[in-house]
Amino acid sequence: MPPFDVVITHLELTKDDFRPKRSTRADVSFSHVSPAVPELNRFFYATIGGQWYWLDRRPWTLVQWTEKVGDGQRIETWVLSAAGVPAGYVELERIEGGVIEIAYMGLLSAFIGGGLGSHLLTSACERAFAMGADRVLLNTCNLDHPTALANYQARGFRPVRTETKRKEIPTTPPGPWDGALP
Repeated sequence: MPPFDVVITHLELTKDDFRPKRSTRADVSFSHVSPAVPELNRFFYATIGGQWYWLDRRPWTLVQWTEKVGDGQRIETWVLSAAGVPAGYVELERIEGGVIEIAYMGLLSAFIGGGLGSHLLTSACERAFAMGADRVLLNTCNLDHPTALANYQARGFRPVRTETKRKEIPTTPPGPWDGALP
């Protein structure tokens, strides 16, 4: 694993700056996962994140997943579906002082490019504000989808700081499971 400079952009959104954008599809839904299903979060994390180098949680055990996402007072998981098929997800995490963080968000690869990313982000932000957020935080990096930052900024997120971390990453993304990518 060669070292790589990961440039992380931290962003925030307030209600006044929010610019929602919904899909024109009539068959899109946004559903709360309750009670928590850690296996579902792991599925989305590995399947979506496998193409974007989401590596931190890959070795987690079921106990670790349950501890992280099982507290419904702190973490909410929402699933975006299109025509009844799960298309993506978001984890919303309560932070102190009226702040909600979009901890993870993404679409399965079959659904990228059809405008559902804007819809998912819009739905996530609306839910965060409904949870009492004064500010919604998220971060992205140079390993994420190339249009992620533009989508965030188009919805009203403002960069508040950047940082660079030198990390060792595989030369190719790991995919949703070992051996899934050529």
